[in-house]
Amino acid sequence: MKRLLYINLLPDQIIQQLVKHSTLQVITPTQQAARALKVPHRSLESLAQKILTENGIRVAPILIALRCLKAAVSEVIPTSDIEGTTRALTSPLQAILRAGVNLEALKAVDSALTQQLAQVADAYTNLLRAEGMVDLASVLWEASRILTKHQPLLIYGYFQPRIEQLNFLDAIAPDGSVLVLPCPNSATFKDNQATVDWLKQQSWQIQESEENCQTLSEQMAESFLQGASPPPGVEAHVYPHIEVEVRGVLAQVKNLLNQGTPANEIVLVARDDAFYGATVLDVAHEYNLPICALYAVPLIDTRLGAWVQLLLEVIQQKFPFESTAKLLSHPLCTGLSASVWIQARQQHPSNLWAWQNLDVNLSLLDWPPEDNRANWVERLQVVLNKFDVRQRAGRWAREILAYYEFLEGLVELAKPEENVITLEEFAQDILGSLTLLTVPAQPGRGGVELHTPLSLFGAKFQHVFVLGTVEGILPAPVRDDPMLDFYERKQLRQHGFNLEDAAQAARREAISFYALLQTPTQHLTFSYPQMIGSQASLPSPYLARLGLKSIAPPPLPIGSLEEARRIYLRRDNLLEDAVFPHAIHAWTVEKRREEAKPYDEYDGVVSIPLDPNTRLFSASQLTILGQCPFKWFADKVLRLAKLEEAEEELSAGLKGQLYHRSLELVLAKVLSAADITQAGLAGLEAAFLQAEQDLQLPTIPAWEAQRAEHIKVLSRTWEQPDFLPSNAKVVSLEKEFIGDWYGLKVTGRIDRIDRTPEGLVLLDYKSGSQEPLGIKNEKGKAVVDIQMPLYTHIAKTVLFPDEPIKGADYYLLIKRKKVTKKALSEAEQQQIAAKIKTHLETGHYPVDPDVEQNACRFCAYDLVCRKGNRQIRKGGAV
Repeated sequence: MKRLLYINLLPDQIIQQLVKHSTLQVITPTQQAARALKVPHRSLESLAQKILTENGIRVAPILIALRCLKAAVSEVIPTSDIEGTTRALTSPLQAILRAGVNLEALKAVDSALTQQLAQVADAYTNLLRAEGMVDLASVLWEASRILTKHQPLLIYGYFQPRIEQLNFLDAIAPDGSVLVLPCPNSATFKDNQATVDWLKQQSWQIQESEENCQTLSEQMAESFLQGASPPPGVEAHVYPHIEVEVRGVLAQVKNLLNQGTPANEIVLVARDDAFYGATVLDVAHEYNLPICALYAVPLIDTRLGAWVQLLLEVIQQKFPFESTAKLLSHPLCTGLSASVWIQARQQHPSNLWAWQNLDVNLSLLDWPPEDNRANWVERLQVVLNKFDVRQRAGRWAREILAYYEFLEGLVELAKPEENVITLEEFAQDILGSLTLLTVPAQPGRGGVELHTPLSLFGAKFQHVFVLGTVEGILPAPVRDDPMLDFYERKQLRQHGFNLEDAAQAARREAISFYALLQTPTQHLTFSYPQMIGSQASLPSPYLARLGLKSIAPPPLPIGSLEEARRIYLRRDNLLEDAVFPHAIHAWTVEKRREEAKPYDEYDGVVSIPLDPNTRLFSASQLTILGQCPFKWFADKVLRLAKLEEAEEELSAGLKGQLYHRSLELVLAKVLSAADITQAGLAGLEAAFLQAEQDLQLPTIPAWEAQRAEHIKVLSRTWEQPDFLPSNAKVVSLEKEFIGDWYGLKVTGRIDRIDRTPEGLVLLDYKSGSQEPLGIKNEKGKAVVDIQMPLYTHIAKTVLFPDEPIKGADYYLLIKRKKVTKKALSEAEQQQIAAKIKTHLETGHYPVDPDVEQNACRFCAYDLVCRKGNRQIRKGGAV
C-alpha cells in the first residue's frame, strides 16, 4: 500500500476510521488536535527527539545553547557587546537551522553579513556537536539523517508544514502512511500546492475525499476562499474597548457553562494571546471562571523571578536598605515582624552588620567575589531552601512550576563545575536564565483554554470565540529581521537557499486563519474593540473576506457580583449582599463629594466641637489652620501622621534644624557685630560639626562635599551687614515661650532677639529661598503673616513687657536677605483668632486651601482630601 496524501479535509467519520486503524500511529502538532481525535499526543518533533535520544544525541538545553552561541559569537565576531550581538543573531540563526541550509555553501555567498552569520552558525553547531548535542531548530534535520526505523503514520493537523517537517515526515513515513494536507484551489495555498508537487515526486499518492459534507467549518472555508455568504452560527461583535470586549466574551462563556456546555468544548482564541492574556485572566477571576492560559511567561515576570532579582541585588550591593526591605517583604519570603519593621524604617540599615543589629540574620547572603560554578549554584540552592521558597511558591500553580523550572536551569548553570567565575558573571547567568526560561501564564486542567490560531491546527470545539480581530493583530503584521531581512532572503532564495520570504509569511498567516475556521462545530464568534488604548482600531480584513458585518453583542446576564453591585448602585432596589449596604454608603458619600452641596463630615465639617482652651498652638499650626482647615484637622485631630522614616538625604526640615542649631552655637559666643569677625569661619565650621552631633545627623551620601556647601551658605550670610547690625546686641537665642494670643494658648521659639537703641528686634530664620506663606486673605491668597505679629504680641506681653519692640523680621539664609511682612493691627489679630476659635468650636474644617494651592505643595494628606475641580462646584478653590 502506497503512501497516501489527502489534499482536502476529510469528514470526521473517515478520520475516525483512519485513527482506529491498528497499524497507524497518529501524529498531531498540538495536544488539542490529539484530543479531538481521542489519541495520545505525539508530534513529529517528539518522534525526532526520541530518535536522537536512542542514538545518544541530546537536544541542547536552552541555557547551554545560549552559552555556546555566545562562545561562537565571541570566536567569530570582534565585538565588545557579546550579549547584544548574540540577541541580534538568535532569530536569523534559528531560521537558517530550521531551513537546513548548507552552511559551507552559505559561507560562499557574496554578502559579508551572510558569511558572518554562516560562520557563527557553523561554530555554534560544532560546539554543540562536541558536547553530543544539537540545537532544537535542527532536531528534525538531524533525526532525518540518522533514522533507521520506520512506522506507518497518520499525520493530521500539519496543514502548512515547514520544510524541516516535510523532509522528516517523508523520511520516516513508510508505505501505508497517510498525510492530510488541505490544498484548495486558491492563491493562498500556493506553498501547499508546491508541497503537494514535491510529495508526488517522492511517490506519495494523491487522494481526494468524494464526500461533500457542508459542516460549519466547510462553509466558513468556502466563505473565506470564495467570498460566499457566511453560514448561520457565525457572528462578529464590536465593543468600545478591550476590557468591555473581554467582559462581553467571558459573559457568553459563563452563560454557556451555566447551560451545561462542557468547558473543553469552548475555546478562546487570540492571535496575540499574551496581549489579551492579562485582561482575560483578571476578568475571569472576577467572574469565577476557570481559564487556562498556556502562553509562555518568562520567569523574570513571575513572583519567583522578581524575588531572585532582588536577592541578587541585595547580595551584589551588600544589603542596601530599599532592596533588602523589598526582598524580606516579598510574598515568597518570611517577612519582618511589625516591631522590627518599625525599627528598620527608623534606622535604614544598609549593611550586614546593621541588619544583624536588628536580629535579622542575613549572613547566608554574604557571598565571596568569585567561586566555581558548582559552589555558586549550591549557595543559591541553600538560600532557596533556607527561605522555604518552594513551600511559599506552592500557593500559586504558575509559581511552583517556575520554581522547578528554575531548579532545572540551575543544574545546567552548574556546568562545567570547576569553572571559576565572578559573582557578577554568575548573577548575569542567573538573570539570563530568568529571561529565557518560561512557564505557562495560567496552568491548570479542566477550564476554558486561551490559545493562538497556530496551536489549534486540527482541533475541534463546539464554541470558538476569537478575540482581537482587528487590523494589525489578526493577521499579525509581517515583520522584517534586521540581521536577515526579506531582501537578503530573496537573494539567498535565488541561490537555492529555502528561506521563508515576506509573501510566504503572509500566506502562512492566511492559512493559519483558514485552519482556525475548521475548529468550530456549532458556533464561531469574532469580536474586536473600537479602541486599543488611545488609538482607534479597524476590523480585520479577514472579516470582510468572510462577508461578516459587525453587530452589537447580545444582552447577557450579569457576569459577577462586582458587576451587579455597579449596576444596582444606580437603582432603587437593593441587592442581597453583605457588601452592598457599605457600597451604597460609599457611593452616596462620593456623589455628594462631587455635587455642589456644602461640605459635610466627609470633607472635614464634622460638627464636633473642640475646646480651644484645652489646646496649645504653635504659630505654624495657626498658619496651617488659616491656609486649609482640613490640613490641620487631618494632622492634629485625625492624627494621620506619616510613619517615622530615617532620612537618607538632607530634607528641608533637617536642613532647617541644622542651620538653626549651627547659628545658635556660634552666636552664643557673639555679643555684637564686632565679635563676628573674631569668631570667623573656623568658629562657624566648629559650630556646624557640633550641630551635626547634636542632631545625630544620619549617613548622607557625599556629605563631605555637601557640608562645605552648607557652611559656605552660612558664612556668606554671616558676613552680611544686616545679619547682625553694628548697633545691635544679641539678647536671646532660641527663646522658648508659652503665652496667650487673643484667647488662644500658644507656644513656640523665637530664633533670635536683638537689642538696638530703638528697641528689640525679633528674627526668625528661614532656610528656604522663598518668603514664608501666611494665612488666606479675603481673596483666598496665602499672604497674611501671623507668625511675626504673634511673636511681637508675646514679646510685649510675656517676654519683655517693659521694653519697646522695634520690629519683627524673617531672614532668608540662602538669599541673605531680611524680609519684613506687613504688620497686623490688634483688631485684625483678634478677628483672626476669633475665626480660628470658631473652626474649633463648630467642628468646621473644610477642604478649602488657598487659591494658588500653596498649602497643598508639601501636604501629606492629598489622598484623604482629594482636592480637585469638585471644589469649584462647592465654591472653593480648584
